Amino acid sequence: MRLNAISINLLGQYSLNINIFCYLWEIFLYLFQITITMDIKKLIGQSASIKKQAFIEELENIPISFFEFNNSEISNFSLNNTKTGITADVSPRALNRWIDQGVVIIEESDKGKTRRFNRLESIWIKIAVELRNFGVSLNDLKYIREQLFDYTFEGFNMFKFKILKNILTTPEYIVISEHHQVGFYPYSHYAKLASKGFLLSHINIRFIDYIKEEFPNNSLNTDFGIKDFEEDINKVSLLYYLKTNDFKEIRITLSDGDIRLLNNSSQLKNNSELLEQIQNWNFKAVKIIIDTETEYIIDN
Repeated sequence: MRLNAISINLLGQYSLNINIFCYLWEIFLYLFQITITMDIKKLIGQSASIKKQAFIEELENIPISFFEFNNSEISNFSLNNTKTGITADVSPRALNRWIDQGVVIIEESDKGKTRRFNRLESIWIKIAVELRNFGVSLNDLKYIREQLFDYTFEGFNMFKFKILKNILTTPEYIVISEHHQVGFYPYSHYAKLASKGFLLSHINIRFIDYIKEEFPNNSLNTDFGIKDFEEDINKVSLLYYLKTNDFKEIRITLSDGDIRLLNNSSQLKNNSELLEQIQNWNFKAVKIIIDTETEYIIDN
């Protein structure tokens, strides 16, 4: 048989036209690419499920006082109900487009208002602006938001829980993977993974920076040393306000006729005696005046 194209001999007795070989190779590569793409999509779906389960498992190790505080009127007032205008570097036109596409969500009754974003949404908007600077699309922003806000368990969503955790305990990085999966890493754990080369390409967001912007007078870097604060929702609540400084005044009654006033928690740095009383929970009552209409009273 005469072949018009170059041929190669296989096992000494079979000939395969090189053009046919190339054609079959292209088909193989095409099918391989489809398989890989399907596997990636499957892995992304599995990863989302795994991360949600990991979030639930993390919550199972959280003290009950954190659950109580998360669902309390106090945390809801501060994070869910306190509304602001646009504080991020984004135009009103772009922000309205984000709202239309579900990247940002506001209550129907707040549409058209100047002060329409609660603190959770305001923090998210600032993060979204930063991610847009990295070239993340609106569709991918919506997917990231779903992971942060839609992973819920017993009234907790991941975003609010992580804000409270970063304020009260350990600051974390938000890590966005190449396929826009969201993870949270304490600084020490992140550094350990990075030093061993275990981190793949990702976007790294220092979460606490965006939280601080919502509480400009904060004392988030201060350790107030309240003993066993995880055991009592009142201790968690007081620590939250001392760290955020989100109050007008705190009145601490040490005993009958002995009332101390705080206009800013930084005053405790120069009053070790009062700080010690708070740390050891040796007071009669604390009244946190949040604004002219809202206060929180702790009786001891």
